[in-house]
Amino acid sequence: MSPKLFDHYRKKEEVTIGKHLLIECKGRQAFLKEKELRALMEEAAAVAGATVLAHHFHSFGEGCGLTGVLVLSESHMTVHQWPEKGYAAFDVFMCGDAQPELSAKYIAESFSDSIVEVRSLDRCLPFES
Repeated sequence: MSPKLFDHYRKKEEVTIGKHLLIECKGRQAFLKEKELRALMEEAAAVAGATVLAHHFHSFGEGCGLTGVLVLSESHMTVHQWPEKGYAAFDVFMCGDAQPELSAKYIAESFSDSIVEVRSLDRCLPFES
């Protein structure tokens, strides 16, 4: 018989390689101009101990949405804004010694006039002992 048939008898564990946070900001204040948003995200990365390698932001026109990304040594941060809906969605994924929870806290405090919801997901790899 194939050893694969007996895999369910082995003790399997997972090792966390990073944390992925989804941050939703809802309310009229959930919109920043490109320069302000980039500064906010760079500071959010810094407070988490992350290193920014590159960035790119794209505006869809005055009063329209904005999307942006920070490429981090520890992974990435992205944002998508819909000012007409009063909504901004951030994606923060970090590995290593970075602390993405500190980024989420900084973002939430920056949007204190909005409803902010944070969801967390551990990114894991199988680890067999």
